[in-house]
Amino acid sequence: MQVRIRMAMIVGMAVTMLAAVGMSAAAPPAHAAVITDIAYAPAQPAGSRGHLLDLYLPSTGITPRPLIIWHTGSAWTSDDGKAGADAVAAVFNPLGFAVAGVSVRSSAQGIFPAQVHDIKAAIRWLRANAATYQLDPARFAIMGDSSGGWLTEMATLSGGVAALEGTVGTTGVSSAVQVGIAFFSPTDFLQMNAQNLPSGGLDHNSPASPESLLVGCPIQTCPATVAQANPMTYVDANDPPLMFLHGQADFLVPHGQSVLLYNRIKAQCGDATFVSVPGADHMMPQIMDPAQYGAQTVRTTTDCGETVGTGTLNPTWANFTTFLRAGLKMGNSCEVTYATGAWNGAFNGSATIRNTGTTPVDDWTLTWTWPGNQQVTSAWNATVTQAGTQVTARDAGHNSYIGPGSSQSFGFSATATGTNGIPAQFKLNNIVCTRVPA
Repeated sequence: MQVRIRMAMIVGMAVTMLAAVGMSAAAPPAHAAVITDIAYAPAQPAGSRGHLLDLYLPSTGITPRPLIIWHTGSAWTSDDGKAGADAVAAVFNPLGFAVAGVSVRSSAQGIFPAQVHDIKAAIRWLRANAATYQLDPARFAIMGDSSGGWLTEMATLSGGVAALEGTVGTTGVSSAVQVGIAFFSPTDFLQMNAQNLPSGGLDHNSPASPESLLVGCPIQTCPATVAQANPMTYVDANDPPLMFLHGQADFLVPHGQSVLLYNRIKAQCGDATFVSVPGADHMMPQIMDPAQYGAQTVRTTTDCGETVGTGTLNPTWANFTTFLRAGLKMGNSCEVTYATGAWNGAFNGSATIRNTGTTPVDDWTLTWTWPGNQQVTSAWNATVTQAGTQVTARDAGHNSYIGPGSSQSFGFSATATGTNGIPAQFKLNNIVCTRVPA
């Protein structure tokens, strides 16, 4: 009975948590098209849903589109992991990303490595059909939570491992991804019980545990199989960048699982960012709770070096987007046209921001430094604040979006004494822009 109750807890968390992190189902997503129940391979067993995906194509941005693959975790008990991708698409479609919600077989339908074979088959199908849906086959990202995070880590870290490719669906196409983000994922099943909270946790060694059911044997009796299901087995210095987040109060998947993974990637001189959130349990609303901002520990390792800080990377969709764009090597560039109309002791100024990059800009901030004694007194189409000579202009809400090749403008009034020179540099969301003469 206790196992069934705990399993119900896991599934219930997976179903409800996305809706609780600011992704409202009532908000109209920017979808150009939603194509549901695409079979990336024949159903196995017949009538099951583990070989289906949903594709959410944006109505904005450039083509070919970068793609985010999402899988919702369920302790491997569900064959409908694509559920929940609509909420992810509501975040990323307006930013120009396509989103694919991918289902894989449950542990009752196929034991490991069936689930890894499935996700790789889905990636191969999406890459083989990239031209049809205007996807960029060189810019695939993957995300997931819990067992979906495990699947994310397996797909990100095991590129090129022939034993995990399988023969499901489309073959002969790369199953590699370029970047991954995983939430509270299991890694080394054999150490989970020892890492449980002092207050308790699941009995992962039980023959009925999710991990034992995944690999088809009580985990302590088949360590070789468990090692093959461990993402750490496949870590090397050539892996794509991976971000993973874990709550220190996780009851279902011990926080130490991500500690192990980070230490392995660090030892192999890989590229990883580990965000450890105090007080957070096994759910995204707690991982992303603004009340925790500034308290999380962030460890980053790349090229055999490491940085450790507290509060340096808040777990927000904006920061996840920045990480994905960097991993996908997406272009970001901008131009600013700055003009003034001066009179004695004061002036009106205007700035036009043009997005010359390949990805949309959403929620923009433009910053500059005055070269003289200028002081902003009012503004329109932006909120403009000043601290000393540092000026920050934020969008006014209605003009927060700047698509590729598009522009937004704002104006302000200011006083000036002495020289009234043009700022030497403008930055859009911390990206240096080219200044264009008015």
